[in-house]
Amino acid sequence: MKTMSWSQLNKILAIVIGTAFLFALVSGLCYRGQKTIPDMGDAMDLNESWIIQTDEAYDRATDLPCHLEAAKGEAISISHFLPDDIGNDYGIAFRSVYNEVQVKIGDTVIYQYGVEEHRPFLHAPVPNWNFVPIDQQYAGELLTITQISEYGKYSGLFPAIQIGSRSALLYAQWKQNGWGLLLSVMLLVFMVGLLCVAVGIRIHRTLDLRFRYYIILVAVIALWSISGSPLLSVYFQNGYLLWMLHIVFRMVIPMAYLMFLRGYAQKKQLATAIDIGLLCAGLLYVTVVILQLMGLLEFAVTYDTLGTVYSVGFLAYTAALWIGWVGYKRKELAMITVANTFLSIAGVIHFFVRPNHLYQTEGAFWQLSIMCYLFILLAAVLAVVIRQMNETLHHAEEGYSGQRAVAVAMMNPNFLFASLNSLLSMIKAGSGSAAKFVFAFSKYLRYNLDSVREEKMIPFQEELGHIAAYLEIQQMRMPEMKVAIEDKIHDFMVPARSIEAIVENAVKHGIAKKQCGQVIVRSYERRDSYAIQIVDEGMGFDTDMLYRKQTPTSMAVIRKRLEEYNGAVIEVTSKHQKGTIVTVKLPKTKTNAPNTGAGQQA
Repeated sequence: MKTMSWSQLNKILAIVIGTAFLFALVSGLCYRGQKTIPDMGDAMDLNESWIIQTDEAYDRATDLPCHLEAAKGEAISISHFLPDDIGNDYGIAFRSVYNEVQVKIGDTVIYQYGVEEHRPFLHAPVPNWNFVPIDQQYAGELLTITQISEYGKYSGLFPAIQIGSRSALLYAQWKQNGWGLLLSVMLLVFMVGLLCVAVGIRIHRTLDLRFRYYIILVAVIALWSISGSPLLSVYFQNGYLLWMLHIVFRMVIPMAYLMFLRGYAQKKQLATAIDIGLLCAGLLYVTVVILQLMGLLEFAVTYDTLGTVYSVGFLAYTAALWIGWVGYKRKELAMITVANTFLSIAGVIHFFVRPNHLYQTEGAFWQLSIMCYLFILLAAVLAVVIRQMNETLHHAEEGYSGQRAVAVAMMNPNFLFASLNSLLSMIKAGSGSAAKFVFAFSKYLRYNLDSVREEKMIPFQEELGHIAAYLEIQQMRMPEMKVAIEDKIHDFMVPARSIEAIVENAVKHGIAKKQCGQVIVRSYERRDSYAIQIVDEGMGFDTDMLYRKQTPTSMAVIRKRLEEYNGAVIEVTSKHQKGTIVTVKLPKTKTNAPNTGAGQQA
C-alpha cells in the first residue's frame, strides 16, 4: 500500500506556503508601484487645533485623535478651517466607530452616515471608513463634524482625520491597513491549499476528522479576518454587511476550535470540559443572535463581551491542555499546548502594543500571530496524519506478511519433500511415470507460488485443475488410492487454495491413514447456491474436534476464509472407518457469480 511520506507532505506544505508568499510578493510590488502615480499627491494629517463646539458656542481646542466627554446620545461637534489650496477631487477621510456622522461646511450638509437610516438588528451605525469629497469652492471655509453615539463608551470618539485627493487617501489607507488585508488574503490562499491537500488525501484514504475541523477553523478565521479589514469596506462600500459578517464569524470561531480540539481529547475529563464549552458557545451564539434580532443587544456590546468571554475561555483551555500534557502525559497535546501558549503570550503583547481597542481594528501583529498559531496547529495535525498513515502501512505489512506465511505453510513442505523423494525413486527405478510426475508436480508448484504472491479470487475451474494435479501426484505415490472428479458446473469463483486444502486434508488424514480408498470431488448447482462436495473413504474422525486447530490448512481457517470471501456454508459429516463428506455451499451472490474475471481481487 502506497502512502505519503514526510518529505511528500513537506513538499505539499512548501507549495501552499510558497503560493501564499508569492501572492503577497506580487501584491506588494503592485502596492509599491502605486507610489509612482504622478497625480496622486500626499495625504496630509488634519489633526491639530480642532475646536470643540457645544450649544452653538466654541468651547476649547483639541488635537485628534481624541475621546471627548459626552453622554450617550449627545451630539458633539468639532470644527476646523479647511486649507486654502484645496484642488479638484479632494476630500477628508476618517474612521467612525458606532457613531452617526454629519459633515457640514458652513450651514451646508455635504455628508451623512447613519443619520435617519434604517439599520435592522441595531440602533447605531457600525465602524465605517468615511470619505467626504470637498469641492474646490469650499477652500478656506469652516468644516464641522458632528457625531452621535448610542453608546456612552463610544460617544465623543474622534479618530485621526486626513485630507488629500481620493487616490492619495486610498494610498494612505493601504499604508496603514494594507499588510493586514494581505495577511488575511494569505490565510484564504492557505485555506485553499489545505482544501487541495485534503481532496488529494481523501481520494486515496479517509480524511481524519481533526484535519477536516482544522480546515474549517482556518476558513472561519480567514473570513473573520478579511471581513474586519477597513480596506475591504472602502472598496466594497457596504461596511454594515461586512461588520455583521465579522461579528458572526467571531462567534463561530470558538465552536470550530472546540470541535477541532475535541478530536485530541482522549481523557474523559478534558472531553467533558470541551463538550461543556461547545454547549456554552452554542447557547451564547443562539442567545446573541436572538437578542440582536430583537434589538435588545448591540454590536458594540456583542464585540466587547465576546472578546472578554473568549479570552477567558481560551486561557482556561490552555491551562487544561497543560494539565493533560504534563499531568497525564498525553504527548498528542504537546503541539496544541505550545500553540495555545504562544497565542496567549501574543495576545498579552498585542494588548500593550495596541492598548486603545476602541477603534476595533486588528493590527498586522495580531494577524501574523494568528497565522503562526495556525501553522503550529498544522504541525499537530500533520503529526496525527503521519502517525495514522504509518499505522495503516504497518498493519498492511503485517497482514501481507501473515498472508505470505499462511500461503507458504499451505504449500505443505513435508508433501513437497516426499514428492521429490518419490520422483527420485521413480528415476532410479527407471519408471516411465517420472515425466508425468514432473509435469503434475510443476503445475502444482506453480499454482502454489502464484498464491504466495497474491491472495485472489479465481474460477473454480482453475482451482479444480490444481486439485487434479495434486491428486495425480498422490495417486502416483499411492497407487491404491482411487480418484473421481464429477464437475457438473465449475464457472463460479472461490478463494485460491481453499477447496484444494480440504482435498489435502481428505487425502492426508483419511486415505493415507487407511492406505486405500477413493476420493471424490464433485460440483453441482442448487437453486440458491453452488455446491462443492469432497468425499473420502478414509478413517473418519470425531467432528467435535474439527474446528479446534488453527493451522493454515485446518478446517477452522478454511471455513473462515470461505465465509469472509464467499459467505459460504460448510457442512461436515464423518463416520469412523467409513469416511468423511465435506459440502461447501456458495450463495449465488455477485462475488461468487460466474464470468467475473479470473484475476478479481479479494
